[in-house]
Amino acid sequence: MSGIVGIVATHNTVPGLLQSLQQMEEPGHNSCGLVVHGLQGQTNSPARLHRHRRVQRASAWMAQMAQSGKPELNGLQGLIGMGHSGQTPSMASQALPHVLPCMSHGPNAHLNSPARVAVVLHGPLQGSDALREALLERDYGFKSNSVAEMLAHLIDATYQSDPAQAVYRVLELLQGPLAMGVMFNAHPKKMFVAQRGKPLYWGSGPAHTAWASTPAALPKNTSDLNPLCAGQVLEILSSESGISHQLHA
Repeated sequence: MSGIVGIVATHNTVPGLLQSLQQMEEPGHNSCGLVVHGLQGQTNSPARLHRHRRVQRASAWMAQMAQSGKPELNGLQGLIGMGHSGQTPSMASQALPHVLPCMSHGPNAHLNSPARVAVVLHGPLQGSDALREALLERDYGFKSNSVAEMLAHLIDATYQSDPAQAVYRVLELLQGPLAMGVMFNAHPKKMFVAQRGKPLYWGSGPAHTAWASTPAALPKNTSDLNPLCAGQVLEILSSESGISHQLHA
C-alpha cells in the first residue's frame, strides 16, 4: 500500500512534505520521494521541477538528514510540491528508477533536458503495451517499466494548452483504480489532482491547501476536509493573493 500527498502554500513546502512522508509511512514501505517546483540551493538558474528519491523508509531518510547537519535537501525551496511513500519491489541497484515521483522530460530528451511533467500515483493502474509502444515511437525514453513513468509521458504527450484537459484525457486512456497528483513545469504555480476508485482527501489551512491519500498525511493545521469525487480534477493555484482552488467536473 502506497501513499501520496501534495501541498501548495505561501511558504516553503519542503519541511511539510518531509513531515507528511513520515506521517504516511507504513510497515513494508521501503522507498519515498518528493518533487518541488522551485530553486535548489544558491543558484542563478530559473525555478524548475526538482526531484529527490530514496530507496529507504522516509523516517530513515529524515534521520540521515538530521545527522548530517546540512540544510534540508541542499536548501531546496518551493511553494508547490508532492510526495510518495511506498514499497519498491526490488532493493537492488535498479530499484531507484521505479521510485516515485516519476517525471517526463519530453520526447528526444537528453541529459540536460528539464523535466516537463511530474507525477505521483497511488493504486494498481493498468497500462497497455500498445500505449508504451506508441510513446516509444514518439521518441519518449523509458528508464523503468513503471506505469507511473508511462503516465508521466502520456500526460506530456497529451498536453496542448490546457493541463486539466490533459489529465482528463489520460484518465480515459488507462484502466484500473488510481489516485494521482500532477505538476507541469510550464504551470509552476498550479497542481492537479484526480482519482478514480481510490480515496483522496483535501483541505486548507491558514496558508496552504493540501491533499493526500490518507488524512493522517495532511499538515496538522489542515481543516474542512473534503473527499475528492471520482472523475473530478482538482486544480490548486498559488498566487500573490493566496491559495485558491477550482474543481473541474
